[in-house]
Amino acid sequence: MPPRKNPAAAIETLDTLAQGRAASDQAIQLLDGAVNHVLEHGIGDLSLRHIAEALGTSHRMLIYYFGSADQFWEAVLRRIRHAELDARASLAASEPDPARALEVAWARYSADNYLPIIQLLFEIYGRAIRDRERFQAFLDDVIGSWTGALTERFHKQLGLSLSEAKLRARVEVATVRGLLLDLVTTGDRKGTTAALKYFARMLNAPKAAGAKSDPEA
Repeated sequence: MPPRKNPAAAIETLDTLAQGRAASDQAIQLLDGAVNHVLEHGIGDLSLRHIAEALGTSHRMLIYYFGSADQFWEAVLRRIRHAELDARASLAASEPDPARALEVAWARYSADNYLPIIQLLFEIYGRAIRDRERFQAFLDDVIGSWTGALTERFHKQLGLSLSEAKLRARVEVATVRGLLLDLVTTGDRKGTTAALKYFARMLNAPKAAGAKSDPEA
């Protein structure tokens, strides 16, 4: 009697193969093309067929390289997210006021042409939380990439201790994403923008006399 196949092991093997193919030159070219298309035209209906047609390939080839539709869109988001990290770093270098830099970043993320990308981020968030093992790399990167970069910036630019810089980074990422979720849900651009500016002013507010600068002190 032949041994029974393990479905979970089979899925893991396919995912591993797809991860390897996703690092190929052909896959990177497709991914760059997808990112440019999404930033210019939006994400549409999340159809692999439509994005594949725009890229001059087939949806089967996208699945071959990336494993599934979810993993393809995850890869697109990761590419966009890291490009945004680079853009945010450039902004920080030219805009030394962290509050002002935050407001400029909010204006970009909350723009009408960018909100579909934010909505896609939250959609993949939901799927990743339900299937942590499959999307663990996404869950690690979607928070860690931003908090890590901001922690380093706050430590060097503001002279904060590493522990306080990490707390501030985490609060900023959580606040901005929470307000973006609010905006996607309610459509209240005026209210969410006012809340973001209020938070930015709080960041620049002087500390109360006697307040500890190191949360672990």
